[in-house]
Amino acid sequence: MNRGFTLIELLIVVAIIAILAAIAVPNFLEAQVRSKVSRVKADMRSTATALESYAVDQNAYPPPVEYKKVGSNWILQEPPDDVFEGFMSYRLTSPIAYITSLPVDVFEVAEENEHPRKVSWHYSEQKTNENLGEPDFLRDLCDVLGVNGGSSVRWLMFSHGPDLTHQDGSAENGDPVLYDPTNGTVSRGDIYVFGPGNIMK
Repeated sequence: MNRGFTLIELLIVVAIIAILAAIAVPNFLEAQVRSKVSRVKADMRSTATALESYAVDQNAYPPPVEYKKVGSNWILQEPPDDVFEGFMSYRLTSPIAYITSLPVDVFEVAEENEHPRKVSWHYSEQKTNENLGEPDFLRDLCDVLGVNGGSSVRWLMFSHGPDLTHQDGSAENGDPVLYDPTNGTVSRGDIYVFGPGNIMK
């Protein structure tokens, strides 16, 4: 006669499964975040190469664009109203495709009145900043972040990183800070690339 499992045996099995899940799930989620960080950095390198190719042909970097909501639709404004509002330019894909399509920032969170969900990197460019009356923006940001050579930086792009928050100097979000995985896989900080030179931080 076959004997079924007792309640105690079933509880032990359930407890073992729960323990294994408690160990495996955090490791899986951490690996997923690390994979996203690697993807963002690789996509940023590709976009940086496209920027430099554009500059070789046009003798200038493309201006950033800003997303504007009109009714229920989004339109692109070029240039943006503010140095912090710029995103990567569509000019990298049309009329000449320096990159096939602009990568989507997997760490970008849609904000109802600021931009749609699927957008590329935040982007700032020196000539546009000068026209907006902020000629020292890139240099000053490099100083805050501790990045050498700020006076030679002509553009930057960044992702919000795993914390999904842009450290923009506000009281709510804190001062700009570089993402550093040694502080924890999901820790404060944005992922930056500065150019020319494709300096990744």
